[in-house]
Amino acid sequence: MMRCQPTGRMWAAGMLAVACAGLMGCSTPKSATSGPAGTSTAGVEIKYVDHHWVDAVNFKRISEYFTGVENKSGRVIERTDPKERAGYYFIVDLAWHPGVVLPAGTVAELDYVRNDNAIAKHAKFVFSEDTGTLPEFCLGLTGADWKNKDETIIAYKLTLEDTAGKVLATRQSFLWALPDNVSGATAAVKP
Repeated sequence: MMRCQPTGRMWAAGMLAVACAGLMGCSTPKSATSGPAGTSTAGVEIKYVDHHWVDAVNFKRISEYFTGVENKSGRVIERTDPKERAGYYFIVDLAWHPGVVLPAGTVAELDYVRNDNAIAKHAKFVFSEDTGTLPEFCLGLTGADWKNKDETIIAYKLTLEDTAGKVLATRQSFLWALPDNVSGATAAVKP
């Protein structure tokens, strides 16, 4: 009497069925905006900050050709000059936790030092909409605040505050955090 061994194709189909069944049993996390009204912003954490020049064309979507209105594709994008898109952007990635939303009115305070001037500058961004389910937002130094795409940032400090002024999270570059006794140039970095 011969035993029937499953063929390779039958084996693969069985494994696929087991994997699909396992995935169907997994629960998906709730959307960050699905919590009750007035969702707490406790636990906000800045995971990563990237910064670089971004050309205006990178923000244009197909729908804008038909409507004439900027389509931010569900992203929060705040600029120092709302009429100008090209500029130096800070792309901020939050550690996502279910139920955490940065609501409209959240303030991002950005202190920064450019490579062409050692004097610290300040920019304030007020979120016009909440971050929703996306844990990333963009802060753009545009218009008169940043004209030369060849310039860059030496040091920065970013602070997020809720609508009442309470600090939610802060992140700073390594050079911003240098102790005062490292060099005389550090004093120019710290306002």
